[in-house]
Amino acid sequence: MAETYFPAAEGSARRRAGAPPPPPASSAERPSVALGEDPSVTSRFIAEQVEPQYQALRRWSSTMPHDELLQRAARRRRMTIKKITDSNQLFFLSGVLVGGMDGVITSLVSHQARRVSRSKAMTKRYLNSAEVPTPKGKAINPTDFSRAVKYMKALGKQVAVKPSAGRAAKGISVKVTREAELRRAWQAAMAARSATSESRYLIMIEEYAPGLDVRCYVVGGEVVGAVVRLPLYVVGDGVSTVGSLADAEIARRRPNEYLKPRQPEVTDAFLAPMAVTRDTVLSAGTLQYLTPIADTARGGGIAVDVLDLLGDELKDLAVDGLWAIPGLGAAAVDLLVPDLGSADEAVVLEVNPYANIMQFHYPSYGQPRKVNDAIMEEILERASR
Repeated sequence: MAETYFPAAEGSARRRAGAPPPPPASSAERPSVALGEDPSVTSRFIAEQVEPQYQALRRWSSTMPHDELLQRAARRRRMTIKKITDSNQLFFLSGVLVGGMDGVITSLVSHQARRVSRSKAMTKRYLNSAEVPTPKGKAINPTDFSRAVKYMKALGKQVAVKPSAGRAAKGISVKVTREAELRRAWQAAMAARSATSESRYLIMIEEYAPGLDVRCYVVGGEVVGAVVRLPLYVVGDGVSTVGSLADAEIARRRPNEYLKPRQPEVTDAFLAPMAVTRDTVLSAGTLQYLTPIADTARGGGIAVDVLDLLGDELKDLAVDGLWAIPGLGAAAVDLLVPDLGSADEAVVLEVNPYANIMQFHYPSYGQPRKVNDAIMEEILERASR
């Protein structure tokens, strides 16, 4: 992605002279994205699919958390919910036990499926065994950094580094090519890793596969929701600083009750991985990502509904990813795809039954999808067999 900067010193000089930085251009004056030569598929998606509907950002006035969405779907089907503990509920229909929930997980997820999905390394083994395309990678003990360096060099291409048992996009680094970058990524993964009784402290290194970050939600044999996850970004106007553009974008999201609590504080430290500062001024039309990955938890990333744009081959790939893990009846399947209409060169990154279904119900752009209803229908279907 071609990026042109006006020297940050100009903005600093203007402030030293006592003049405040100019406000960002209004949405009516928002520059068109200048893609430049050989843009990434994500940049093209933003320019072609998101920016034309910039004004159509959804304003969710109220939202329901993951567990309440599922309970609401159960009640719509006249199920009775019996609370066992704060995190455990059972679902009854006409006095017959049909399913339940344990935290965010429903009875569509077996114990084996839970154990496998908690480890990215183990998930990759199951995907490979089922011949589902997934990036080549290896789980390495965090004390064996020298082995990680050798493996990165053996791959001979950009790599992604992540904790094997991490969640919520924490500790993930992409496009790593040099040993110094790998060391920083290793430390970030170490700081973000989590451990359970079923997983060890391991760090994953895998080939970096460029493409759109697509999260599908699969129930049984059907994709019932699909979103492209995008990182927080701004578009330069030639006069405004990155800081003022970011602040304006975050302010624009405040009426959206889903996005509002998920926005970051955009400081120079936050921007450091992207090699810009709050004082950087971008040329008009420059698309600047503010995070290296689409962190939709607290990094300002957004979800764009693409269910109707997803090709049948990609839907089949997502279903194959779900079925690669025995006992898994519902989960988010994360893909990296070069083209929403084709499965060519697309890969499955992760299968995650712990994924929050809220982003499918409350996308930033596009149609909401009732994933909760599909989950409850599958629970009833299985109970009737």
